[in-house]
Amino acid sequence: MKPTRLLYICFIFFAAASCTHRDIVPLNINDPFYAHRNIAYGYDTFQQTMDIYLPKFHPSDNVPVVIVLHGGGWIQGDKGEMNSTGVDTFFTSNGFAVVNMNYRLDVQYKFPAPIDDIGLVMTYIQEHAASLGINPSRICMLGKSSGAHLAMLYAYSRNQDKRIKAVLDFCGPVNLTDSTILYKPFNNLVSAFIGSYTSNNQGWHDASPSSFISGAVPTAIFHGTADSLVYYQQAQMLDDSLRLHGINDMFVPWVGYRLGWNQEKWTEWRWAILDWLRKFV
Repeated sequence: MKPTRLLYICFIFFAAASCTHRDIVPLNINDPFYAHRNIAYGYDTFQQTMDIYLPKFHPSDNVPVVIVLHGGGWIQGDKGEMNSTGVDTFFTSNGFAVVNMNYRLDVQYKFPAPIDDIGLVMTYIQEHAASLGINPSRICMLGKSSGAHLAMLYAYSRNQDKRIKAVLDFCGPVNLTDSTILYKPFNNLVSAFIGSYTSNNQGWHDASPSSFISGAVPTAIFHGTADSLVYYQQAQMLDDSLRLHGINDMFVPWVGYRLGWNQEKWTEWRWAILDWLRKFV
């Protein structure tokens, strides 16, 4: 065997052995990013994991970050489902890093465990910003359904250092104490997450992004007008509250759409979203 080939094999072996904290995924030559998958950010190395996608071409260490949170009613779901939407490819192609995170879901992990998980990811980003080539003070949060709820709640209530500049809310619940939640099917999911309203009404209030609207950041709202789980009125309330407090928002009703993420509408609106986002992040 030629010495140069032996040296190359040894390099690959030792590089792989040294990366015990994450899976370095071989690049697809057509991908616009470098992928670092299944990085553990907490003690639960099954649920507290994230994927980091870094744009291949960026001019400085000033790369902004989009943190992505999947949906699933706080009891199910996985970060992998968000990759199928193309948010990783779209944002990295346009100069953003993407952090796609899992968070704790099981019945043993009640509120505010997922909110605490976002805090751990924020700390990881801060501590590893230099090595990743990202700016830890230029962060947007993107969430779908219950993930959007978590994104808004953290950004509105725990953003004292102002590192989070904007939120992209895709059909997230905002006011858990409203009748569209209390007396509708979504009540069961909230009860499993927080406890029943009758036994813990303060917890429902404290878990509502609407309770912290004075601390809100610019928010883009996307919601189906016929959503049968998270009712459209939730999006309308958020839009009204943000405007009342003088906080910039972008409100896009998905007319007639019933539930959750709308891939067609995301594809239609993603360039407008990017233009809006660049004003703040």
